[in-house]
Amino acid sequence: MPPRLLVLLAALLTSTAACAAEDPSTATFRDCPRCPELVRIPAGSFVMGSTPEETSRAGVPDSRAPNEHPPVPVTVERPFAIGRYEVTIGDFRQFADDTGFVAQPGCFGLNGRVWAMDPAATWSAPGYPVTDDYPAACLTAGDYQQYLDWLSKKTGATYRLPTEAEWEYVARLGSEDPPRNFLPGDEDACGLVNAADRQFSRNFDGEWPAFECDDGFPITSPVGRLPANKLGMYDVLGNTAEITADCFVTGHAGRAADATARVAKPCSALVFKGGSWAAEPSFLRPAFRVAATPNVRGNGFGLRVVRELDD
Repeated sequence: MPPRLLVLLAALLTSTAACAAEDPSTATFRDCPRCPELVRIPAGSFVMGSTPEETSRAGVPDSRAPNEHPPVPVTVERPFAIGRYEVTIGDFRQFADDTGFVAQPGCFGLNGRVWAMDPAATWSAPGYPVTDDYPAACLTAGDYQQYLDWLSKKTGATYRLPTEAEWEYVARLGSEDPPRNFLPGDEDACGLVNAADRQFSRNFDGEWPAFECDDGFPITSPVGRLPANKLGMYDVLGNTAEITADCFVTGHAGRAADATARVAKPCSALVFKGGSWAAEPSFLRPAFRVAATPNVRGNGFGLRVVRELDD
């Protein structure tokens, strides 16, 4: 299908799904008083990924642009629920206290002006000041899976990682139509997303593009401090890049037409979506995707839960 027709199809499908998302059934809910707050997401269809023209307009580096090509139609066949916020330190602490979970120390992040492993950092003490309202980072895919298994057992519902397609579908439903391309000179960006900014450039010697403003958060920020998207969800873009269930494959060619995860054994890298507090402006789009190993512990990686629905 020609790229122009795919763009038109994307606009039509996203508009249709957005209308469905305005239904009262999208009201938030929790399975228990201290469980993650969830947003109901309707079934629908969308076009996943980007055309070369879209990545060019957004300023995506040539080395990363093929990761988003080609755009492909995808159908999300069943409604589901997704976390309104990224999983917080407080959320994860309940699991750790209940199960005796102890994470291995060591977390990768920006230390002064270099990226390095802090051997003492953990999810609850990542090496910079945090409260229970900060996202739970510095955890591996296996650590997050233990948390999800605990939530499932605690509530009787099925909690799991989002698939990449589910994550991108939700991000597109909650964004402008078409999704905004952030640019370094955007004056309002620092009031909308926690990403690479002027302070980041000072710390990192301006090695890659950053916003020409300060968002006020040197690393991660407490969840919900910046404006919600159209679905009432927070920090979908920026703050932490969010883990998905998909094994990373360059590009979307050959992926299934449904929203199931792309899996492989062994899976050497997972897809993370949304960009982090260190993301350059072009990364802050629903289609952006980056690979990281399942065992990575970094202060730029986090989790947003998915909860399956019965109907």
